[in-house]
Amino acid sequence: MTGRWLAIVMAIVCASTSAPAAARRGDYMREQQVVTVGGTPEIWRLLWIGRPRPFCAADQVEMSLTCPCSGWAYGETGKLTLVRMRNGREVERMDLGGLFGDFDYPTDQTRSGEGYLPRWPEADGDIKRSEDPRLIAEVKRRSPVRIIQPADYDRDGSATEFLIQVGTLPCGKHQFAAIGVSKANPHLHAFGSAAHPNKPLVLPRRAWEALLSSPRPTPILIWECDDHGSEVRSLLEVSAQGGHIRAVDRDYGCPGVGTTGRLIKRNEW
Repeated sequence: MTGRWLAIVMAIVCASTSAPAAARRGDYMREQQVVTVGGTPEIWRLLWIGRPRPFCAADQVEMSLTCPCSGWAYGETGKLTLVRMRNGREVERMDLGGLFGDFDYPTDQTRSGEGYLPRWPEADGDIKRSEDPRLIAEVKRRSPVRIIQPADYDRDGSATEFLIQVGTLPCGKHQFAAIGVSKANPHLHAFGSAAHPNKPLVLPRRAWEALLSSPRPTPILIWECDDHGSEVRSLLEVSAQGGHIRAVDRDYGCPGVGTTGRLIKRNEW
């Protein structure tokens, strides 16, 4: 086995998503994964700067499984940072707190500049066990939710970005940004669109998944007529090729639920 592949194997063995471990004084490990960048394996770490606090916690299950907490039960909050490690050394870190704050959150639990991540997954039937004293311990025995799952959303030929939920829209419509590096920008950043390359592009998960499925423009329904009082039917057309992502939102009139009226507005995200 060559030294390079031995390093890859050792990195995979050492990568852990379970018990926190200090990366350096004051840092608490949430997760680390191997990401290959330009043929070189790196360790990417999600770190809490200082001990994280419970967020949409299992001891408040009736709140944690409502719309504002959707996607974050049973989670943690605090100062959140993404770190790249190469050959055992830190080469770059990115504060992720600025990605949060523009959508819906459980406002009594949020602080400016902090991030939010799910920790343990919810399970069917949890809501019926809000008075069960065994639930909290059971939740903490579940395998942690994996966050860093590299994929090639901008279709530049490199799977060096992953999704992170940065908010919700009513009710429980999860909103994600893509974080990582690209051939056009080799430094950690939030991916933008062709129209707004320096602004984080935030899309529902199914829109990001559509980019993986095909480079061709794919329409995604993001708002239906009468959904929370919506007076428009919104279709978001997404496409990606050679590192450039396009997202075009079209709002149509509402002759009825499930039907598309005349085009009212077109906006490129």
